[in-house]
Amino acid sequence: MIKLSKVEKNTITHKCGFKQGDVIIAINGEKVVDMLDVAYFDSLSRLNVEIVRDGKNQIVKVNKGFMPMDWEFDSSSYIQPKWCANKCVFCFVDQLPQGCRKTLYVKDDDWRLSFVSGNFVTLTNITDEDLLRILKRQYSPLYVSVHATDEELRKHLLGNQKARPILPLIETLTAHGISLHTQIVLCQNLNDGKQLEKSVNDLYKFFPYVKSLAVVPVGITKHRKNLNPLTPVDKQTANATIDFIEAFDQKVYEKHGCHWVYCSDEMYVVAQRDLPSYDKYGDFEQIENGVGLIADFNYQFQLAFESAISAKQQGFTVVTGVAASQHIKDTVERLKKAFPDLKANVLTVENQYFGSTVTVAGLIVGKDIENAVKTSKTTIYENLLIPKVMLKENEDVFLDGMTLQQLKESLAREITVVSDGYEFCQALVNVDE
Repeated sequence: MIKLSKVEKNTITHKCGFKQGDVIIAINGEKVVDMLDVAYFDSLSRLNVEIVRDGKNQIVKVNKGFMPMDWEFDSSSYIQPKWCANKCVFCFVDQLPQGCRKTLYVKDDDWRLSFVSGNFVTLTNITDEDLLRILKRQYSPLYVSVHATDEELRKHLLGNQKARPILPLIETLTAHGISLHTQIVLCQNLNDGKQLEKSVNDLYKFFPYVKSLAVVPVGITKHRKNLNPLTPVDKQTANATIDFIEAFDQKVYEKHGCHWVYCSDEMYVVAQRDLPSYDKYGDFEQIENGVGLIADFNYQFQLAFESAISAKQQGFTVVTGVAASQHIKDTVERLKKAFPDLKANVLTVENQYFGSTVTVAGLIVGKDIENAVKTSKTTIYENLLIPKVMLKENEDVFLDGMTLQQLKESLAREITVVSDGYEFCQALVNVDE
């Protein structure tokens, strides 16, 4: 139900004749399912909005030009995510300990959130009605977890024998102009090797509408109990995967002049090899998937470093995970070489909460930082520097529920949060802007 919670005077909504409590049921003669439809119609200049007011249907005519409406909706109007119908062999939610943020236990698999927020979805619970709606409204791009194009293998990986076949879906979507960003979570001895080659080749057939493909190593925590046995991607598999992906991408680049398929930064860390340069990541469409994070960090850092003029007076301890530790140490040393009076060091936090196999900074929790600082045998300066990825989006809370303020109070230190390489450099040295 799409219900107006408030209509203030002198707003577009008020001038058009809407009132608090109006329920929108259709626009321009088409049923309104949820807020996504409202946003779609809001892009049009003329609207015939069918509402229910005091139990009666009526039409409100809107001629707003291209100004967006300032509707305010009741909280019940917002999208309630569809629950995931799969039981993936690698599901990270199933590997969570008790006590995490409550939202982490929500297994959503909703194409609408894929369009709105870039969430990866499997499309196994998409209905024919959903599909027609996507095609008609041109909800694009979508972010799709494929994992394997061999249907029997895919069903096994998803733990869902009723999963809708993926290639016919992709064919339908792309044939109607819907763009897709795709991913494969690589599970050693399952969808790697020849199966990976098949999946990449199958998805490439839909280029350019399949705009990108990312291959990321499976994440395994120490809380994985009574689940399908999985082996972390090892160095040999990571290197073989990178060799294949880089060679395939080079062929795409030579033919089309753009990069298309990528391995995540973590894959390169596991393989113990240098990451690609900044220009190999295109428009960084999959950076939220851990693809190109370090390259983008380096680029942003360099922009600030070129204008750096002096070291900050206070001391800093940079907090990071195992995966990025050496890179961050090298970056700090670069700054100290340029500014010898800079007081800064790096604290590498091993993940006790999820287990030592989890090495990325974004999964470091507050309690692990607290323990690492209190037990460190090296100097911990008065100001800690942490990456924004450790915290919930739009809220200063770690995955274990500890707030940033609680950590500050526990450690009696200031904490600076940085979002990218530019802010990282700017936090440690003075930059002439």
